[in-house]
Amino acid sequence: MPVISPDTILCVDDDANILHIFERTLGRKYKIITVLSGELALKALAGPAKIAVIISDYIMPGMDGIALLKRALEISPDTVQVMLTGNLNPDVSIRAINETAIFRYLPKPCPAAVMQKVVLDALAQYRLIIDKRLAEQELTQKNLALAASNVELAKQKYLLEHELNMAKTVYGNVVSYQHDRLDGLNYACFPKAEVGGDFLLTYTGGDRQTFYLMLGDLTGHGLQSALAILLVADCFELACQLQPDIETLATRINAKMRGKLPIGLFCAAALVKLDLPRRRLTLWQGGMPDAYFLNEGGRVVQSMASNNLPLGVCHEQNFTGTAGSYPLNEIENLFLCTDGLSEQLGAGMVPFGDRRLRDALLDTPAGGSRVDFVMARLRRHQHSHEQSDDIALLELNLPRICKALE
Repeated sequence: MPVISPDTILCVDDDANILHIFERTLGRKYKIITVLSGELALKALAGPAKIAVIISDYIMPGMDGIALLKRALEISPDTVQVMLTGNLNPDVSIRAINETAIFRYLPKPCPAAVMQKVVLDALAQYRLIIDKRLAEQELTQKNLALAASNVELAKQKYLLEHELNMAKTVYGNVVSYQHDRLDGLNYACFPKAEVGGDFLLTYTGGDRQTFYLMLGDLTGHGLQSALAILLVADCFELACQLQPDIETLATRINAKMRGKLPIGLFCAAALVKLDLPRRRLTLWQGGMPDAYFLNEGGRVVQSMASNNLPLGVCHEQNFTGTAGSYPLNEIENLFLCTDGLSEQLGAGMVPFGDRRLRDALLDTPAGGSRVDFVMARLRRHQHSHEQSDDIALLELNLPRICKALE
């Protein structure tokens, strides 16, 4: 019969006849090594073969079974120990238990069936020990990997927090302070994250005869959008100092973005210029929702759709003739917003949309803030849905802002 177990059993007895019994009883099923003394057993334990079970006689000349198993525990701690004896008194039992790792005792002489059952149990115990050892090693490796991962995560968390703080500083400096608090200009911004991509820029000419406004919606969030806003804000301010027409202003910002920002980062925008000497308002739209001209009661009397791509999409765009020009005396209010307002989902996954926006503008109580009223309607529509994008909205009351400039 071929050997059916890869595990090795070491049998130790000073009686060669007992070793022959081991070979006849176990040798057909298991790999066995037989030795006549404790000293030879220690050499076998220290050799290349991994010993799963050691069966040792107690009474042997030179080194007895307890002394052998005690040394065996030091050399091969995973090996399961079985003691073979025909005369084991209580003192010896206590010593064996205290000084070795005895798993079972075998009587001497030992019936074959008993010996085979004890060996099966001992091999099962050995495999449990090995499996536990492997599991412990695997757990140690996983804990080391987890510790290294936690260190890396902590580093990434610190870098992200540092980046976020930088982004908030830039965003706050540009967005919170880069426009005039003029009477007649009502603006609010609700970023989805701490640092969003919606922003408002304004510029008042030194003679207070011209006023420029830019409502922008940059792609992305965080430090990337904050730095892009900073670039746009600088370009906007420098260009407005030359008092350009609105289409030239759009062209310069577009060229700056295409030259300095990565592909895929663009800005939907509405640009407004008030020219007090000519009593004209010029409006340019690129990738933004419709702009609404309102009468005093909040009714939409005219709208202007975007007829340009967002800024930063194409390197050379011809914006000539794409702006609208309107007499100031024919306009009461101008309402602008980013697409986060109309696209915000509510019950039934229905967007807020144009109709609800128009109704909110019309329903605003006399003397109330249309910006605040529209946002209240939006939040009621939104209900439990998360905000899906940045939201910015503003209203220009033309008579009041012209008076403030004059």
